[in-house]
Order: sequence, then structure tokens, then C-alpha cells
Amino acid sequence: MSTPTLTHDDGVAVLDLGDGENRFSPDWMVSVASLLDEAIASPSSVLVTTASSKIWSNGLDLEWVQANPTEFQPYVSRAQRVMARFLEAPMPTVAAIGGHAFAAGAMLSLCHDQRVMR
Repeated sequence: MSTPTLTHDDGVAVLDLGDGENRFSPDWMVSVASLLDEAIASPSSVLVTTASSKIWSNGLDLEWVQANPTEFQPYVSRAQRVMARFLEAPMPTVAAIGGHAFAAGAMLSLCHDQRVMR
């Protein structure tokens, strides 16, 4: 599983969620939030969120939740903050969904201004 990455191409910031299941693990959410900060700070005119695998995002990391039941509320709050950051982004956002988007992953796609699916 790779970590999310950010690239820039002619005024477009491309946030690649990764090539795995792109579940909302705590580390994954920190990485996405950090890259989103970087994209917002850049002179990009648009943000496109994509993924390198057949899964755009499988949503919450239920295995992590089951292993850490006392951390559920802070975990959900963190996931909500990540989604809110996309809603508040100061540039247009596009979810380029080239694969499955389930549960909270589908909700994350709805936090973008536009969604495109193949």
C-alpha cells in the first residue's frame, strides 16, 4: 500500500489517495490532511483527487476501529475534519473516481464540488 501523494501539473493540484484500499486509517488521514494543506497553499487553480488503484476509497478503517474501540469518537471526528477540509477548500475540487468508492469513501467524494466517474 502506498501513501497518498500530491503532484502539480499546469495549475492543477492532483492528490492521489494511493494504490491500496485507501481506508481512513489515522496515518492515512494525517497524510491526506497534510497534502491538502500543501495543495491549498500552492498557486493551483483546481484540486483533483484520484487514486492509483481500482479502489478510490473503501472508507473508514473498520479493522483499526475494532482494535481501538476507546478511540472511536476522536477517530470519527478526525475523519469528519478531513471531509470538511475538502468542503472548505478555496479552489474548485473534483473527485476523479476511477474505482470503487464505498461508505465514507463515497461521502468523501461528495465533499468535492464535482465528481467524475468512468
